[in-house]
Amino acid sequence: MNCREFRRKHDAYVDDTLSGVNVDAMTLHLRFCADCARVDTRVRRALLLAHNLPMIEPSAAFGERLQTRLRQERAIMAGHAGRHGMDAGRWRTLSTGTYAALAAGVLATASLALTMARLSAADDAIRLAPVVATLPERAPVALASSAMVASMPGGFSVWPAVFVAQQGAWHFADDAMK
Repeated sequence: MNCREFRRKHDAYVDDTLSGVNVDAMTLHLRFCADCARVDTRVRRALLLAHNLPMIEPSAAFGERLQTRLRQERAIMAGHAGRHGMDAGRWRTLSTGTYAALAAGVLATASLALTMARLSAADDAIRLAPVVATLPERAPVALASSAMVASMPGGFSVWPAVFVAQQGAWHFADDAMK
């Protein structure tokens, strides 16, 4: 499991909704990746803090005050719409500065997305451990060849015998003949 996959599944891991195989993979990744372990610790501490906060109880008159304030705001909005000849549900036109800020935000988001796509493409390369051969491959044994198995009329019971013969020490017979 890589860090990107870990962070994508982390919410389900914390909520304990992953399968057992995924939980084991996530736990194993936490043991070997210090960055993801820090993220996990930070998230779990924040959740613990949020769960232990006291409940906020609104005052008895809160609902009445809220409804009064909402009525006042609706009246103000209706007054503005009447003065400018607009419906209360229509949007106001945006200023040039607002358009510039929106364009800068879109460009920054696109730049960030492009950078993240390039970084994630580099992580997808498959890296295998180096292979070091210590012994040359053994020559195939004539008694365990596929031609020998095909010529035997015995059926499935021949297969285990062929595998045992292949693993046997047939080279000792060659040494005795010399």
